[in-house]
Amino acid sequence: MQRNCWKPPRAGKEEQASASSGLSPGVIVLLVVAALTVSLGFARLPDSLLGIGVVGVGVFLAISARICQAREQHQALCKALEGLRRG
Repeated sequence: MQRNCWKPPRAGKEEQASASSGLSPGVIVLLVVAALTVSLGFARLPDSLLGIGVVGVGVFLAISARICQAREQHQALCKALEGLRRG
């Protein structure tokens, strides 16, 4: 029987716990406040500044994506350091 190549193998309990933990509540609150600020600021821009507003929204989305990516990299680094400490 072949393994389904679209599904990764099941992780151990420790890996499942760290994978299921999301962003901290403080980060979520800050992202929500930032999203509200960006949307209100974008809505109040005059027509002549809409191009800059679109760039600003793009920068906000890029920073938000980087925050999520940094979390994943931090967890992978902590897991690697934990493996070195045990070994």
